[in-house]
Amino acid sequence: MGFKRIIIAIVLVLIIAYLFFFLPVKEYTFQDFYFDTYVTGKIYSRNPLPAKKAINEIKSEFKRIDSLKVQGLKTGIIDTTTAKIIEKSLYFSEKTKGYFDITIDPILKKWNYFKEPTLPSQNEIKQLLPLVNYKKVKMKADTLLIPDSFSLNLGGSAKGYALSRAKNILKKHNIRSALIEAGGDILLVGKKKSKNNWVIGIRNPREENGILGTLSVHDCFVFTSGDYERYFIIDGTRYHHIVNPFTGYPAKEIASVTVIVKDGVEGDCITTALVAMGIKKAKNYITNNNVEAMVVDTSENVYKFIDKGKLNIYE
Repeated sequence: MGFKRIIIAIVLVLIIAYLFFFLPVKEYTFQDFYFDTYVTGKIYSRNPLPAKKAINEIKSEFKRIDSLKVQGLKTGIIDTTTAKIIEKSLYFSEKTKGYFDITIDPILKKWNYFKEPTLPSQNEIKQLLPLVNYKKVKMKADTLLIPDSFSLNLGGSAKGYALSRAKNILKKHNIRSALIEAGGDILLVGKKKSKNNWVIGIRNPREENGILGTLSVHDCFVFTSGDYERYFIIDGTRYHHIVNPFTGYPAKEIASVTVIVKDGVEGDCITTALVAMGIKKAKNYITNNNVEAMVVDTSENVYKFIDKGKLNIYE
């Protein structure tokens, strides 16, 4: 019996060695539609079983999170995932001093969520500003507590949460090389095919298919927010979906922000906040919090806070 067990153990070791060292690394891909955008994935693995399991779990998790209510949340019982997203969102609301604020929903609703050209009056916006205050949000066990006139919008953090969940799923299946992209926001696991850094293009906010430069990075999240994603122009003025919570109007000074972070919710929240802050406050936040970021203002000036070895800007 002992000899047979030794033989079986040797065979198993040889099979594992074959899987890890001799089978070629293959690319496994998927594409689907969640959070009103296309989600694509590339997973590199020698073994198809964990790769396919990871893809199925990621798609299932994205579908589940996408099905949650993210606009117009009021006082009431909420599920565990929604509670986690709110909790993390409130952390970054505090960290950004309110430039990211999940209570901005009444104002976004007045702008019709920027789905079509809508221009509220100054008086309408002024009346809604008192309804924007993340400090009024309370959580008690599984219950959300906010003033009756308030409502929450988690659209600025749910996608980041989903990408963080994707990272956990890939880790569980021992996937060492993967790229998941959701509407331009990216999760990178390991290096490409476990060999080289991933090269990620940075969009030019004023050219639809233009690239400002590239990032050479691995094991991180790359998030970008800008005034070109959902917008309309009236009388020469650009109105876009990133609203300054203190004015109720779209931010004016910054065209786009790209950050390199270790957490998906952080990337989602702070890119929105940095655009809303304007140049001076955004630069201060980036410097004070050691954020790796690149900022493009509306005059197309580029401010770089990323190591030269990672960032290549085209001349």
